[in-house]
Amino acid sequence: MNKKKLDLRIHSYELKKAFTSPVILTLIAVFLAFNLSLIYSHIYVKDDLKILNKLVDRFGYVIDADMENDFQKYYSTQLGEMNELTERKSGTAYTYAGDFFEYDNYKRYVHQQPELYSPAELDFIHELRVIEMYYFKIQEIDNTYNKLDLMLIAEDEIGKYGLSGQAAETVRKNYAKLTERLDTLIQNGEHKNLFYSGPHYQMHTLLFKTLLRALLFQIMILVVLITGYISKYEFEHRTHLLAYSTKRGRKLAVDKLLVSIVASGIVTTILVGLTFAAYFIIYDYSRLWHVPISSFFNAEYKLPYISWWNMSFLTFLLCSVALVYACQLLFSAVTFVLSTFIRNSYYIFAGFAILFGLILLLPSVVPFDSNAVLLSVYTPFNLVLNPQNRFMEGGAFGTSKYYEIITIAAWSLLLLTLCWLSIKRFMKQNIN
Repeated sequence: MNKKKLDLRIHSYELKKAFTSPVILTLIAVFLAFNLSLIYSHIYVKDDLKILNKLVDRFGYVIDADMENDFQKYYSTQLGEMNELTERKSGTAYTYAGDFFEYDNYKRYVHQQPELYSPAELDFIHELRVIEMYYFKIQEIDNTYNKLDLMLIAEDEIGKYGLSGQAAETVRKNYAKLTERLDTLIQNGEHKNLFYSGPHYQMHTLLFKTLLRALLFQIMILVVLITGYISKYEFEHRTHLLAYSTKRGRKLAVDKLLVSIVASGIVTTILVGLTFAAYFIIYDYSRLWHVPISSFFNAEYKLPYISWWNMSFLTFLLCSVALVYACQLLFSAVTFVLSTFIRNSYYIFAGFAILFGLILLLPSVVPFDSNAVLLSVYTPFNLVLNPQNRFMEGGAFGTSKYYEIITIAAWSLLLLTLCWLSIKRFMKQNIN
């Protein structure tokens, strides 16, 4: 048998181990079911999201003077139609559509007189209330951004964590650079674009914090189990003396690393692909792919999202997915290095969990007046914690333009070296 065929058979055999493991298959099914439950937990906002899509169809998503003028006319016309309806039904007119849903009014005309308004009429008034919300939020945009003082936020972050010295100065420098980016963002009009209202629907949190963070932890668990299982299969089944007794057998370590990466990539694709497919089938973003992620409407708290680059929602999503794959590779490499010191796959998982915890605790033992405390969070373990703030302002420890890039590049180089040294070590290791 030639070398290529032998390598292919070995790789196929190693890959088969991962996807015939009941533990791995069960976890994939459980994680997918859990992700679907997370997606469906927000289903109550689906109809409201459709209202924004209608507005985008009518006006586009870019907010400029012409759009605001057209929107104002449309809102006034709709409010007039609503008042014609309510005056005819109950002899009451309203200044705002939202007034109809005040407790006493809604109780009097809807709860106590259920036949007064038809479901279609109530839907019309509710839709106008949502339109009204977007109309008045547009009026808040300029005032919100005029009041933004990122250097004040920097001082708040410094005070929150008790930073001083070099660390505090670095945070100030990072926020000074972010201030320049904010000026460019405003000039570009990235903030003036319609998007699902953050305070009302929190779709950014649902997708990038709740769902993506769950995916990152699920993938991390599966990657560690797969890599540990493949790497230690022979030791756990007591066939290692036979498998590693030859020179070619010792080279199985390289095959196992490559197959672990491939298997982890397949699992990542299955989880991410099916989860996001379900999400975007249920929640329609088809009109919003190219809206800047820094849109004012996307903000869920007082501080709007400020990305380091002019990124559309689609670009931000793709970069986030790329980050998932990068973390998957790094976690697989970390597990492989651990496997050269530990012979049981479940002990490897425990070792990885301990390492994860120790690295997360690292900032607490580093002097808070040194830049080392900021550098201590440049790890793939920290990357999985707040995926909703990647590539943008992320507090004292996460506001650095190239934080994600530096973390991935530095750890890739480190783990590539460690994997090479681990393979070299295994070649000479006593396997008895």
